[in-house]
Amino acid sequence: MNAQEKEAMAMLAVQNGGATMRAVLCASLCNCRHTLRADGDERLVEVALEHLRHNHPAAPLREERIRRIVFSRAYDIEYATA
Repeated sequence: MNAQEKEAMAMLAVQNGGATMRAVLCASLCNCRHTLRADGDERLVEVALEHLRHNHPAAPLREERIRRIVFSRAYDIEYATA
């Protein structure tokens, strides 16, 4: 299962009331203007690392710095129910 499929499953869980989704803007990491989403800060760190390895392999960011960015700048996503 790739990162996009995992993100889609996590978003579905949030929409169905099963979990809290967290997000962080890539402007804090790599300035590519994407938004990364995951079902918690630890998973969001993994998603950010995967994003950087895949899309920005020359980026000089290390896991420790990414972890600090995620923990300080991530936010909750709420979905309105109809």
